[in-house]
Amino acid sequence: MRTALILLSLALGVVLAPPAAWAGSVAYIDNGEVWVSSLDGAQKVRIASPTVTSNGDTEKYNAVAAADGGTIVAARNVPGKISSFSWFKSWKADGTPDVEGPLNAPPGSSSYTYPLGFDLTPDGKTMVYGYANSSCCYTYSFGTYVRPVSNSLFPPIPIPGQQNPTLFGSRVIAHSGAIVNVQAPGTPYGTDFVGALNMAPTGLELHRTDVAANGQLIAFEGEQWNGGTKTVGKIGVMSINGVDQPLPDPMTVDCYLPVSGVATDPSFSQDGRLIAWTDAQGLKVAPAPTGTDEFCSLASPPVLISPTGTSPSIGGADIAAFLPPVTTGPPPVTTNPPPTTAAPAAPVATVPSKVTTKALGAGLPVKIKVAAAGKVTISATVPAKALGRKGKPVVVATGSGVAKKAGTLAVKLKLNATGRKKLKKLKGAKLTLKIVQGGRTTTKTITLR
Repeated sequence: MRTALILLSLALGVVLAPPAAWAGSVAYIDNGEVWVSSLDGAQKVRIASPTVTSNGDTEKYNAVAAADGGTIVAARNVPGKISSFSWFKSWKADGTPDVEGPLNAPPGSSSYTYPLGFDLTPDGKTMVYGYANSSCCYTYSFGTYVRPVSNSLFPPIPIPGQQNPTLFGSRVIAHSGAIVNVQAPGTPYGTDFVGALNMAPTGLELHRTDVAANGQLIAFEGEQWNGGTKTVGKIGVMSINGVDQPLPDPMTVDCYLPVSGVATDPSFSQDGRLIAWTDAQGLKVAPAPTGTDEFCSLASPPVLISPTGTSPSIGGADIAAFLPPVTTGPPPVTTNPPPTTAAPAAPVATVPSKVTTKALGAGLPVKIKVAAAGKVTISATVPAKALGRKGKPVVVATGSGVAKKAGTLAVKLKLNATGRKKLKKLKGAKLTLKIVQGGRTTTKTITLR
């Protein structure tokens, strides 16, 4: 599988430019508005602003999906209202507004939360969106809704148990627990699914996936939570030979995207040559990742489309169709900022696969790969309960060093007074390393043995 990804990379090129046969664009949400950008970030246009209802409430857009054929659909709601009050709006590939209607749900629940995952069939005529609803006595139900892109008031078709959906053609790809499931061929929007990938070996909680329309690459979003805060968000990539072909079990990830902080919402271009995502620096588009090290290689730095953009969805719409018409007279003043090259990547830490408390007590060497010169600091924390305490995680070790240039720096992690005093209690604890350089942060969690 890894060899296939390397061979695929030879045909990807080294500059961030969409292929001539499929230009495409990326739709995204920015401060409650819907935007469309060219994939190189050179042209951007806002196609929808928040809507004020007849009673004075402001509905903000919170999700968007772009079809391979060029249709764009976005969902909106009043912040804080239950999701059954949601509406959607669609645009044709030629840039003209098309349909508005309710983004509804079947009756029977007392509280509704959706869309959790949002996607369109290639022709833009059908949409899927995930839900997490509750009824009496805190009983929750999870799954996927399917409905046409129309103003029909009929409720959508529910697919119970399949969460955070995306689409491969007209087939739903979703997950239940750690298992990625693919809808069986010939059962459109039915409940017949086949388990394709077991994500449990990654140690991450599966959130969603995206498959390139050519069936050659799959990306998954994995996460970890500490209380109510998402502390880890990674995007793994692996090469495949189509969703109907045998896949490894347990799964082997080819590499993880080099991101800054918590990353979400991977979206491949139709041909798999580009990928979009959101992390701590904003919404980015980059050449499809390659390599078999822990972190992927990118043929060129990612383009920062918007520092406040979210929910990227790459589709087939031509940005030119959405731009204002050109008028005669003095040239208009453009409001489109030039593409911005993202800041250097966050530092990448490598530690031994097995770390003992004895090794930590002697000073643990940590190899850190940095993209630029500057000071690097490490702090290591354990949950307070590991030391018999309550409250926030406790710092037990620190380290620092100065990189003179991009490359690999060795930093020794040493116990502080608390760590030395409580060393015996650290055995079996989860040790979270926080590596910081120039405002860029990476976290890594290991179990002390």
